[in-house]
Amino acid sequence: MASQEVVANLTSVIEEIREIDPKLILRPELGEGSLENKVERHLEELYRKMDFATEMAHGVIGDTVNELIGILQVILANMQNMANYSLEDYVTQRDNFLLEFIGQLENLLLYWPPFITAAIEKKRFLEDEGVQKAFDNALEEIKKESSDSISRLQEETDKTIARANEHAQQIETRARRTATGISVEAAQEQFRLAQKDIQKRVRIWSGISAFAALLFILGAWYFSNLEINSEWKWQVIFYTATRVTILVTIGAFAAYSLKILRAYLHMSQHNLHRQRVANSISAFVESAITPEQRDLILTHLVEAVVTFGQSGLVQREDDTQLSSKLTVDTITRNFAATQSKSQ
Repeated sequence: MASQEVVANLTSVIEEIREIDPKLILRPELGEGSLENKVERHLEELYRKMDFATEMAHGVIGDTVNELIGILQVILANMQNMANYSLEDYVTQRDNFLLEFIGQLENLLLYWPPFITAAIEKKRFLEDEGVQKAFDNALEEIKKESSDSISRLQEETDKTIARANEHAQQIETRARRTATGISVEAAQEQFRLAQKDIQKRVRIWSGISAFAALLFILGAWYFSNLEINSEWKWQVIFYTATRVTILVTIGAFAAYSLKILRAYLHMSQHNLHRQRVANSISAFVESAITPEQRDLILTHLVEAVVTFGQSGLVQREDDTQLSSKLTVDTITRNFAATQSKSQ
């Protein structure tokens, strides 16, 4: 059997191998240039064999342990060289290291049967009772480990799914709030700019309408109080037609001004309503429970905001009839007033 000194040498070499950082061998940061996918499982196999060899070394003859030590020393030297290489040398030598490393692991198998034999004798697998007992113990241990592993796996799976769902919901909520907030702020800014322009036009057309209405009233008052020469005969018709034409022109301009003013007043109220709707989008969207409801509410609100509607600037049939009626009534009243004055 291996002496204490031989076992100590084996333990020393194994400790030196374990002191080497696996990341320096694998270099995962190199991506395709690393050995992570090619060497990692072989490293894990080496660590398992080293633990097993340390445990069973006392049951193996010294020569076999010394041969194993020699192979491990070669592996140690190769790993130390690989860990100390620069990036350029690492990329150059990685294929050679991989072949040498796998080859040395295969050399370990030449001296591995004695360690298996030592394990069989230590576990007393060759005795009937020992075999049954070992089998029962192994079976119980497997059941216990399986049950614990399944429980841990289920617990970790549930936690992972819960975290993923929560994270996804948070991302969706933040994305929706951000998108909604940006859209609402942009819409509010546009409506504020539009409201300033509309209010300016309302003030302009209010002044024009007031001036036109005042001009019409003053013209009608002036013509109604103007003295007519009693000697005039056919001249009365000429002056009456002239006055009527002037009043009709002023009245038409006043009616047009009032129409434009009414249109801009309508647009002002319509734009204010849009502003209120835009200010309320976030509140309406947040009041929804499901994403489908939020999408439906947002669609309707956006449609209500972007629809232009009837401004009043485009002439409609009822407006034409109203303007014509106003002109005819004005002409009739002024002509009647003129005739009464001439008589």
